[in-house]
Amino acid sequence: MASDTVQNPDDERILKYAGELFHPFGITKPDPDTVVWDDNMDPDRVIVQLGEAKLPRSMMGRLTAEEWKPLLAPAIILGYFLLPRQPRDTILRLVLPLGIGEVPLTVALLKTLPLGRQDPALSISLLFATIIIWASYALLMVALWSRRAWRGLFYTADGQAADKLGREVLLATLTKYGETISVTGYPRKRLHLWPTVSQRIERLQRSR
Repeated sequence: MASDTVQNPDDERILKYAGELFHPFGITKPDPDTVVWDDNMDPDRVIVQLGEAKLPRSMMGRLTAEEWKPLLAPAIILGYFLLPRQPRDTILRLVLPLGIGEVPLTVALLKTLPLGRQDPALSISLLFATIIIWASYALLMVALWSRRAWRGLFYTADGQAADKLGREVLLATLTKYGETISVTGYPRKRLHLWPTVSQRIERLQRSR
């Protein structure tokens, strides 16, 4: 079983704190009514969306309900404000660079086609090389944009949560969170789209 909903005596208080955070952020949707402790979640992830607070099972019992509260705030901002706007931002920030990348592809194709009459083999080789180069460019752009976009969303959510809860409160909780994650054996430095807890702390400290 990947997740359970009634496993922790702090669940009710976690839901209470999540509901309390909805009102300062102006969220009119129903408060979360379920805490899900998920076996498959990385310990540095917290998700509040679709009426539930989803937390990593590996962190169960390691933080109090009061310590979870500041961690719920950025997750609420992500789930209810920032992520719903992503499709529109994707069009503006990703499609345009990819479209620009098609210009040299089109030019190369126009120059390659006449060669087909003189040397079909050379024409096909150049065509494949051009397509491979453009595909590599497109994959690189998607990878770079995805990483930057995801990390930017987390940093924005942290900044907005700090404005509501207090920067020192969020920093103290993230510090405790990072230390607790280390105890689980999960590496604090790893490759993911989202930032590490240490990177979130550093960004908050720089933005003082």
